[in-house]
Amino acid sequence: MITIGICDDNPEFSSKLYNIIEHIMFSTSELKHFLFQDSEEIIHEIDAGTFNCNLVFMDIMMNNKKWVYAAQYICSHCPETSLVFVTASSEYVYECYHYNAFAYLLKPVSEQDIKKKLLRYLDNFCPLDRHLEVSFQGITRRIPFSSILYVESDLRKIIIHTIDGDYCCYQKLDVIASSLNYGFIRCHQSYLVATDKITAYTNSYISIQNTRIPISSRYKAECKELLNKDFNRNNKNTTAMPCTYHTDYGALICTHGTYLGSIIRFYPGQKIFVGRDGKTAYVIINLPLVSRSHCSIIYQHDTMEYEVMDYSNNGTFVNGSKRLLPYETYILKPGSWY
Repeated sequence: MITIGICDDNPEFSSKLYNIIEHIMFSTSELKHFLFQDSEEIIHEIDAGTFNCNLVFMDIMMNNKKWVYAAQYICSHCPETSLVFVTASSEYVYECYHYNAFAYLLKPVSEQDIKKKLLRYLDNFCPLDRHLEVSFQGITRRIPFSSILYVESDLRKIIIHTIDGDYCCYQKLDVIASSLNYGFIRCHQSYLVATDKITAYTNSYISIQNTRIPISSRYKAECKELLNKDFNRNNKNTTAMPCTYHTDYGALICTHGTYLGSIIRFYPGQKIFVGRDGKTAYVIINLPLVSRSHCSIIYQHDTMEYEVMDYSNNGTFVNGSKRLLPYETYILKPGSWY
């Protein structure tokens, strides 16, 4: 299930937007929604511990900057929540990126625009819709990844410990690990742990609530590296600052032209291709001067830099003037534009 919030002071627009979202999501995923007439309602729910939206459509009111504070507040306290800003102006497209923006839509919004953003969100940033399917004693269950605490191997039996209880199946832990390939860490021959459920760790064990899970010598070095990265990232997420969450991802932000408002994120080290050819391009830009395979981008998290290489006939230009030499790697800082 995906939970979507709509924050707009115009009830008629909110109702129209919800109807569009419901129509799009009907055949894709279960949907729960909340309507907020003011951003202060969201802040109140966060403080009360009742806010649990995965995605929020937030109206940017030009004469009211409360949305900035609300966006900062959501970003600081609920970094797992993504925002889609809806506005009549393109003025804040770059600023919005720093507030956990997944997309930036210009009014009047079309159903097609919303559909593109929602489907992209479901494909890339919605772990709540991912399930582990297991069978035991003739019963098949679909267990949400987000509910799993840890997985334990006991001889031939697998025990999946979740927030809601324990489930069993007969399977090899290696097979389960291949399915849980993101957000889980192997710390022992017999244990697989959800990293976001870890409450503490030492060199010899991991704690989830009151349960201690051993770290074996075979996995100690790998666990130390991954856990240090994960806890450092979580510590940054809880600070009361404009969102530093996105330093973990690279992003391509379209600030002008046909694709204005599009925000495409990608993982560190992931090589993405930009171009017209949907078979090879991760970011498809269907414009006359864009080649089938135009350029590639790699985000390096450690240095917070981008490696860009041009493959095109018409050229890739940095900061509006410098043309990149084809098949040469260029290092760009965040905020560069082309």
